[in-house]
Amino acid sequence: MLREVSFLLVGSLLTFGGKWLSEYLQAAPQQPRVRGGELSHRRATPDATAWDALKTLLQGWELTQNYAVAVGNEHGRLFVYEGGNFTMKTKIPTGSTSKWPSAMMFAGLVNDGTISSLDDPVHKYLSWWTKDKQDPRSTVTFRMLLSFTSGFGDGHPGEYANTRAGKEWRRKNKPPDQQKPLRERRLASTDCDTQKGDVTKCAFWIYDNVKLIGKPGQVYSYNSNHLQIAAAVAVAATGKDIKTVIYKYLLAPYDMRDSFYMGNCPDFGGSLVTTGADYEKFMHSLLTYKTLEKKIIDASEEDSTPFMADYYTLYGDYGFGHFLMCFDSYAGFTDTCKQAKCHMDPGAFGFIPIIDRKYGYYMEVVSAEIAPTGDYPLSGIPEYLAVAIKPHIDAIMSGEAIDPAEFSFHTPKYLSLSVADVNYCVNCKVNPKSCS
Repeated sequence: MLREVSFLLVGSLLTFGGKWLSEYLQAAPQQPRVRGGELSHRRATPDATAWDALKTLLQGWELTQNYAVAVGNEHGRLFVYEGGNFTMKTKIPTGSTSKWPSAMMFAGLVNDGTISSLDDPVHKYLSWWTKDKQDPRSTVTFRMLLSFTSGFGDGHPGEYANTRAGKEWRRKNKPPDQQKPLRERRLASTDCDTQKGDVTKCAFWIYDNVKLIGKPGQVYSYNSNHLQIAAAVAVAATGKDIKTVIYKYLLAPYDMRDSFYMGNCPDFGGSLVTTGADYEKFMHSLLTYKTLEKKIIDASEEDSTPFMADYYTLYGDYGFGHFLMCFDSYAGFTDTCKQAKCHMDPGAFGFIPIIDRKYGYYMEVVSAEIAPTGDYPLSGIPEYLAVAIKPHIDAIMSGEAIDPAEFSFHTPKYLSLSVADVNYCVNCKVNPKSCS
């Protein structure tokens, strides 16, 4: 097990002098609309001064130059920090942070009855999909697509992870030079070409070219194949083109006015361009059950991969397009993680959104660490920052009495990072090529 040290001590060792421009504001309260149930663990909203110590910590974080942090509850935004030249309105690519809104966009078709059930078989909507009971593909359901358990292979959380564990996974599993990863072959096909492709033809390409890695519903693979097929189902079920589907089921209901997917045949697992402010609207809506029925959101947050619970997990078990948070756990998906009731969708460029059901809040570390230094230059650093500051946010949101001084020195209850984690972050900053 990794030896844990206080992030506060680490912060003091790594701070080279605060250079960040920052401010926080108190957003106007918004009354939530809760459908089908009440928000759990309601607490008094922290006042503005409760965030001062956290702001000081973020001002001292020298390892990420341009980023934002936002925290809110059912009433809306409670805290925001903007560092460097970055704001909550900065448009950025999100990588895998696209997966959560994509999955919930398609879940919207079940919410309004266009798709009658999460457990509808895919062949009900795609005429070319097999109904042959001898073919396991006939058993694939819409729920399996949204939870990445359809069986269509390619990828693993480690392949696209921006942590030490992810780097090691890529080193051990690097394919031969002559064998391009399946994702590259998919994107290179005419049917799945971002600009010239078509979502239905792309889904058929996946159906025809990607092998199942196991029995649908009992295996998991982290890739865009599931969502690409879900897009084809959405087009068939609505009779509308994919851009209309995107607008009707994501951009309009979540009021994401500055967001879009790149291309005419988007990669729904990785091509969303958005802002921290837009993504915040999405998280607030999920937190308060504002846009979708509670039963749909509850289904999206269930553990769809309990068969993975006993194995090492980088992020946790999986729901609809996101992880049930259990970060870098050698013990697997533990009871402690279950009780924490946290949901996260980390992206390759360092965008880390989290919803905490236990304490009733959302948070996001918003960044886009993109540079010509490899696949994941510096982007693991914001990820560790999110993990490191979450215990502090938990304390504030739990309503407990806080001594601000506890945020400024070694305090056992705020343990979150190990020496190995710190070494990774510092080496990544000093030697970015080591992160790719």
